[in-house]
Amino acid sequence: HQLSLLPHDYHDLNIILDHREHAGRAEKLTSVTLNAVLTIEEIKEVVKEYTGESPADETITSFVKGADQYIVNLKYSDIDYGKTRLVQRTPKEAGIEFHVEGDKTVIRMPSNAKVKEVFSKIKTKLNEKKKTDIPTDLIEIGEFTTAASRTEFFTSLISKLKGFKLDNVTSVKVEPIKNDIGEDELDLEDDQNKEQAKQEALALVRNVALKGETLLASEEYQSLLKKGFFITSIIWRAKQTSSPYPIVEFEAAFEEPEAGKGFKYSVRGALNFVEGEYTKTLRPIETEDKEKFLTLIEQTATATIAEIRKGLMPNVAEAVEPGGPKS
Repeated sequence: HQLSLLPHDYHDLNIILDHREHAGRAEKLTSVTLNAVLTIEEIKEVVKEYTGESPADETITSFVKGADQYIVNLKYSDIDYGKTRLVQRTPKEAGIEFHVEGDKTVIRMPSNAKVKEVFSKIKTKLNEKKKTDIPTDLIEIGEFTTAASRTEFFTSLISKLKGFKLDNVTSVKVEPIKNDIGEDELDLEDDQNKEQAKQEALALVRNVALKGETLLASEEYQSLLKKGFFITSIIWRAKQTSSPYPIVEFEAAFEEPEAGKGFKYSVRGALNFVEGEYTKTLRPIETEDKEKFLTLIEQTATATIAEIRKGLMPNVAEAVEPGGPKS
């Protein structure tokens, strides 16, 4: 505001713009699994082809990491012409990681529209190279149509990370699931009900995961179920059960809560045990450890979905009429 009141020549403006450049904060990640046998060389060829066709405002570099990873670094500008020129252009950098694992390849990338668009184009070129539409797996819970099963996804995720013991849940977000509630039960625009449901959800995950209470017996669970609310986002801390015993803060959420799509997650940092006590603020995590923790979230989320799906199967079977469909 103060700068805008002063006169500036072209040279002054460029200096201010240079000072305003920043790397931005780390974004939450998402992942896609390609169910096909791919080699590093095949991915490398496709990325090289895309790089040659990429727009002028994109800068792409790539390299092989270890024996089974290929990293694509993307530099681009996020532009909002609705803002003053000083803040219109935000330079961004993102990495798309290809982890080749035998008969499948896991792609990990920032959860934003631009990066997803670039990956989609690379995926199309991979399809052309393999002469087939490579099947993909995403972490989604849209098949679970009840608030109960969607909430169970998060309570299981935070309490079943291998090698960790849940320490605390610091934040949750909730949304109503439309097919669980009637108009006479809840006004969807009622912020007071939503805030109350948020507090109940926070109490629920703490009691179930920390105190070992049974989910179905929880009063908070029954209240949430009656109102049709389910958890859509959560931040939690878990203590690693092996030395040096850091308390790691994780985050998981869905971009499209009602559809159960767009799973995104991050490792926010850690409280380290130093001189007999834990640090007061979160500290950065070593790249190697962070990669292990991200993989752990992906694997646990996938296993949790399979477990919930298996638990719902008897209900599906009961819904089939006698003399129903035959194989």
